[in-house]
Amino acid sequence: MDTLRNRAMIEKANTYAVVVWYHPTEEQCASIRSYMEAVKQVIIVDNTPADNTALVGVLPKGRYVYLPLGANKGIATALNVGCRKAIEEGAEWILTMDQDSRWEKEQLKRYFELANAYPEREQVGVFSPRQHYSGHMPQYQHEYEEQIAVMTSGCLISVSGFEATGGFRDEFFIDEVDNEYCMHCRRLGMKVVIVNHALLEHRLGELRTIRFLGIWPKEYIDHAPFRFYYITRNILYLNQLYPEHARFNNKRLKKAIKRIVLYDRRHKWAALRMCWLGWQDYKHHKMNQFNH
Repeated sequence: MDTLRNRAMIEKANTYAVVVWYHPTEEQCASIRSYMEAVKQVIIVDNTPADNTALVGVLPKGRYVYLPLGANKGIATALNVGCRKAIEEGAEWILTMDQDSRWEKEQLKRYFELANAYPEREQVGVFSPRQHYSGHMPQYQHEYEEQIAVMTSGCLISVSGFEATGGFRDEFFIDEVDNEYCMHCRRLGMKVVIVNHALLEHRLGELRTIRFLGIWPKEYIDHAPFRFYYITRNILYLNQLYPEHARFNNKRLKKAIKRIVLYDRRHKWAALRMCWLGWQDYKHHKMNQFNH
């Protein structure tokens, strides 16, 4: 276990941010500014086929590295590229960010302070903030909670953990990338910890409201149908890799399918077809990028 321990404090001098872009706008540059001053450097990995050098040029010189991939290589590959660049530059902790997530200054400061104060910080592979979409901070009884898995955006991942796991699984491409990484950390004896009193502003898909049975209002995240291909295929693969978490994974897959059946009025049959294709490709051990 000693080889997995990261004894470094989380501070600006040794913390780099990695953000993955896909068809970014000026809004994404504004998001970067919300955490740029808290880290030594921001590594921007661009999955967009077009070059966004002109857009990134509005950011302060010397505060970022721009790495265009020239094509959509998927979130896992892009994160690996960014994290390895950060490690090459001397990072000991890496703040992983989605392009649409942003920090309020005091929340980010509190996040670093509370993560550093965690009694078993040396055993943590992943810290995560609370991610809420209303901007309202609920009350939690405890400052920290151990979890099976957390979403990537806003996470602080230890470099020792990244090196021990070998990074993110490229073949997952987009969905379940974060969950697999967390489960791998836990398999190796590291902790995945949520810092309850740090709030990240995060947008997950498109929030829609319908009236279930024409009466009860119900909010749900509206994903493009192709996402359900990856959700289904990758969750099934997670069960193969980490059977100890099959109950956790199956519950999430059933919930995703239930939401399609009950609430999706726009592309119900297309989404269900993607679930079926994901199941078929899992059975035939196809883990390439979706190309149906």
